[in-house]
Amino acid sequence: MKYHLIGEMGVSMRGIKKYLESQGNLVSGSDLKLKGHSSENITPDIDVVVRTSAVNPGSAGWVEVEAAQRLDIRVVKRSEIIGELTKDKRLIAISGMHGKTTITAMVGLLLVEAGFDPTVLVGDEVREFNNDVVRIGQSDWFVLEACEYDRSFLDFFPEILILTNVEEEHLDTYPAGISEIMLAFGQYLNNVSKNGAIIACSDDENVRRLVDDEDIAPKVIKYGFNSEDYNHLDFALTVPGRHNIQNALSVLALADYLGIDRNVVEKSLSKFGGAHRRLELRGNYNGADLIDDYGHHPTEISTTIAALSQKYPDKKKIVVFWPHQYKRILPLLDRFATAFTEADRVIVKPIYFVPGRDEVLPVSSEDLVFEINKHKKNAIFYATDEEIVDDLSKTLDENSVLLTIGIPPVYQISDKLLEKK
Repeated sequence: MKYHLIGEMGVSMRGIKKYLESQGNLVSGSDLKLKGHSSENITPDIDVVVRTSAVNPGSAGWVEVEAAQRLDIRVVKRSEIIGELTKDKRLIAISGMHGKTTITAMVGLLLVEAGFDPTVLVGDEVREFNNDVVRIGQSDWFVLEACEYDRSFLDFFPEILILTNVEEEHLDTYPAGISEIMLAFGQYLNNVSKNGAIIACSDDENVRRLVDDEDIAPKVIKYGFNSEDYNHLDFALTVPGRHNIQNALSVLALADYLGIDRNVVEKSLSKFGGAHRRLELRGNYNGADLIDDYGHHPTEISTTIAALSQKYPDKKKIVVFWPHQYKRILPLLDRFATAFTEADRVIVKPIYFVPGRDEVLPVSSEDLVFEINKHKKNAIFYATDEEIVDDLSKTLDENSVLLTIGIPPVYQISDKLLEKK
């Protein structure tokens, strides 16, 4: 088979490409980060065209979809091809608004350590997988980060589902808010094998509402600080933060379900260094550690800053935030305003407009700064990276720590500081 991937540089698409090639398929691709998109990229010898959810009418990659349609070539979404690739696998899916990447990596490492030889498709690079987003195994076990965006997870049929949390997110595809999101998750739970298991975080109210439904057929196993079982760890993690302890508790529950010895759990988790862009240390400038994180939702931001406080209790926490998507910022503005309360200083960049998924709405980063300052007068807006780097180069010292948080490449702030050393 020959596949063509539109948006091949996307994290998940990179993993799909490697997996398809490992199965003996030919794979071509295109991306705005490479030579862009063109109808000429679509040739008659292609069997299947795979597009990301970001490739929609009006986006640059749509010309290739139209070219494929003219040639009567099958076009599928990224999630659909993953669903096809995993339909005969023993699929462990990790879903929820937050924690998916970390738990997927943790589960993958556990199964590798336990000798299951799984294939693992992660939402970001993992150093234990040679800084890759995919680990290709030879067994039927497949560990997948299953995202709710665009209802992608409805294309997956897991044997085991780990469900972390459910709240308002991706409101561009769930315009009715939490009621629509809960409905989609309810449909998704019906995809889980009736002979399988749902490992659910009892600390999350919406998760409890979903799994306490008496009509759910799979076995339900609860974890979390408020659960009767799987509520604490007997060993320390390398990665900081209460949220990572909670993540590890889900893996502990999975290990017991699969009959994996607790010593194997401890061995795999205690050496886990974290996924790329999850409280990742990028360097040190003038005595201040430079930390980067992917968090772009209020819950992720507040949780990450709390973990930073745990790791650096006596240091001034300076945060640079790059807001992502007008359709996220406007409806969650009040929650963003309180997400930075543990920070000592907040610098906000202009909102990033997401082509093909977004529209300019009546909200700005200046509005966000104004709202943050209602709670704690510590926020400022800068329009350019140059202004931010100039400010930080004068203010960072051994008594402070910098957190860049949000979409890539916000970490370039740290890179530019390190260039000045």
